[in-house]
Amino acid sequence: MVDLSRQISVDVLSSFDVNYNQLTVVLNKVFSKHGLSISKQQRSRVIVNEVIRRRGILDYIIEKCSSKKIENIQPKLRAIIRVGCYELLFDDVTPSFAAIHSAVELGKRSINKKAGSMVNAVLRNIQREQQKNSGWSESIINNRPELAFPSWLIQKWNRQFGSDVTKKLSMHFLKNPPMFLRVNETLLEISKAIDLLEQSEISTKPNKDFSNFLEVTNGQNKVLDTDLFRAGMISIQDPAAGAVVNLIDPQKGESILDVCASPGTKSLFMAHKVGPSGIIFSSDVNEDRVDKGKSDIKRHKCNNIKWSILDATKDNFPLSKKILIDAPCTGTGVIGRKPDIKWRIKKKDIKILKDLQLSILNHMSNFLLPGGKMVYATCSLEPEENKILVKQFLSSHKDFSLSPSNSLLPKHWVDSDGFLVTMPYKTKSDGLFGAVLLKKE
Repeated sequence: MVDLSRQISVDVLSSFDVNYNQLTVVLNKVFSKHGLSISKQQRSRVIVNEVIRRRGILDYIIEKCSSKKIENIQPKLRAIIRVGCYELLFDDVTPSFAAIHSAVELGKRSINKKAGSMVNAVLRNIQREQQKNSGWSESIINNRPELAFPSWLIQKWNRQFGSDVTKKLSMHFLKNPPMFLRVNETLLEISKAIDLLEQSEISTKPNKDFSNFLEVTNGQNKVLDTDLFRAGMISIQDPAAGAVVNLIDPQKGESILDVCASPGTKSLFMAHKVGPSGIIFSSDVNEDRVDKGKSDIKRHKCNNIKWSILDATKDNFPLSKKILIDAPCTGTGVIGRKPDIKWRIKKKDIKILKDLQLSILNHMSNFLLPGGKMVYATCSLEPEENKILVKQFLSSHKDFSLSPSNSLLPKHWVDSDGFLVTMPYKTKSDGLFGAVLLKKE
């Protein structure tokens, strides 16, 4: 009998090869359709994400051991061999014999006997290579991590950062990123949170840069089931996202606009900071994403977040002293957390998104009161979406100026121009950019 988690992983991966839809959306739809157990959902999610993370490296190995170009292998068969190759070489859970046997059975049942024979031949060749040299697969990752990324993106990063930084970045994105928790310190002390999580068999350690963040070192899959999470005392959030909130510097009783705000983790952090006497006006153009933000209110019980469906390029907003623009972007800074991004984005998307981002900045500047602060943030590493775009905005808006972020953040999180810039392999966080823009009185 074929394992359902593997079968679903293959179906999702072969579909992704054709249409490149967002993986989380596809996985959630498939899970709800099949009614998978939590453990099988978790296993499918791991297989899919880790195969996508290493896809180019897996393809290089498969081509070496099959004498076939990867594009000449049909999508479903290709997905089966990729899953088998991943489980055989990089998975700590599956024994070698089980990785090969399950992939062969999948090939036979999903396609035909001939496909099963090909899967067996390729995986046996891979196994022989690994047995001849136990460090073979790791040496490919260490020497050629760029194989796991589209060539156009590696070329761009080489021009942007240089080959040394690009290699470090590529290596970092090939690792499964840690989970971070933000503790609502208005309700719970950090030390108490650590103790309570330990009682739920979740090990954590404090983040060295932000005192209200914890890194989960063990028991990540148990976090969502804790009373602390259900009660909104902890939330899953990367410290870099918290750094963006630090830039807006919410104070008790303030009202803040948060546009392009879904899924709302930054809105929630700001809501905690402004307190019951303050209010966060959160909005997004996508109705489903707004619904997700609204549904999370049932968990965290913060009634000072007001959600709306609004387009930040054209709709009207209340005038405000503080505006956070969490702009739609390529997302290259969060490839570690969402590995499908690197295969879904195209070179032309940078220009399309840059135009959208500038349109949002231009429009939202009309709703900032004189003397107010607007924070522009992305989870992109690309200067066209970040520094270049902000400087373009400032050149056409003489009533705005850049305020350096140094006083609001650890010094190694701020570049020489005063922007928030996190490089994931340095800060051990997501890659984010942030700029504080002040409107003259």
